[in-house]
Amino acid sequence: MKKMIARKEGEKAKLKAKILETAREMVIREGFDGLSIRRLAEKIGYAPGNIYLYFAGRDEIAREICRQSYAEMLLAIEPAAKVKDPVGRLKALLKSYADFAEGRPETYKLAFMQDPKFNEVMFRQTAIDEETGAVQKAFRLIVDALDELKQVGKIDKRANTNLLAEVLWAGVHGVVSLKLIYPAFPATPTSTLVGTMIRTLLNGLRVERRAPGSGRSDR
Repeated sequence: MKKMIARKEGEKAKLKAKILETAREMVIREGFDGLSIRRLAEKIGYAPGNIYLYFAGRDEIAREICRQSYAEMLLAIEPAAKVKDPVGRLKALLKSYADFAEGRPETYKLAFMQDPKFNEVMFRQTAIDEETGAVQKAFRLIVDALDELKQVGKIDKRANTNLLAEVLWAGVHGVVSLKLIYPAFPATPTSTLVGTMIRTLLNGLRVERRAPGSGRSDR
């Protein structure tokens, strides 16, 4: 009995994975408009009703595809979190992120650069990535490294590390997005651009005191 139940559960898991992988390929090739339950069922050779046994509809499938892409991204950068030196760790985290984008361009585009209709589905009701989700965990790794730098006086004590993490993430995303869309521009390799961006930011944040009357900078 237990073997039969285990076999059935295994078959269900395989079919669910097949549904998601086929749907992912359809969105990559044809955009979100190309994904429908009927066409998806035809692709995998099942009746549409079988799809609804696993997913409420197209939107739920799209959200799950995106969550999988986020999980792949987190898996790619987590090893960098083992670097003890916070500066080295920060560089390693962002480099791993950029490497993931360049090494898995279709996955990255799907998760972070998809067409507006796909994104509208992702965020229609609630944030796709919960507080314990992959993107939030990845973001926290960057914030933690910045917090350590602030604690040891490597960056300005007044720095808002959540804001700086957003700036760094947005900067790396901008670099890799340009590279994926226009490989010839910027001409400088992605790893060099990411490294220079980190050094520039950290060097600027090391200045804790300004001359009288120089005004305050936004942080």
